[in-house]
Amino acid sequence: MSEATTLPYPDCDLRAHPPRSPRATLGGLVLLPRTIDKMRAKLQGTLGYYKIGPGLSAYLLEWLGVSEDAFADAVRNAANDDEVVAWLTARADPGTFPAINERLLQRGIRDDEHFAQVLPHYPVLREHPHLRNWFEILELDDQWIFDPSR
Repeated sequence: MSEATTLPYPDCDLRAHPPRSPRATLGGLVLLPRTIDKMRAKLQGTLGYYKIGPGLSAYLLEWLGVSEDAFADAVRNAANDDEVVAWLTARADPGTFPAINERLLQRGIRDDEHFAQVLPHYPVLREHPHLRNWFEILELDDQWIFDPSR
């Protein structure tokens, strides 16, 4: 039996492929599908190059008012994405989701000093120094991690 068939979340082996796009939406929230993928991978030890925090996923959880540990328990106990959404909407105000989405969609590298700080963590930016929006950077970085020739 292969490792993939023994993993509790075989679709979330982020050593083999990236999580869902940061632009993917679930329950009215951008980044939530990606954050779920990363948490599932973290729970099963297949996070690879990815992390929950620091970063956009940690901001998402903070702005929703849920801790990473509580979110981990919710993901662990959920049978699917819809159950995670139900758990989340029972704890967070869906009325805040549009503002959270806007904040996430607008996040970017602030200035040249910030660019210099993140460059060691995102070497793909050496080839794309014009990128500043985090969603664009993450999408490109996902491609670069798994196919640097692209």
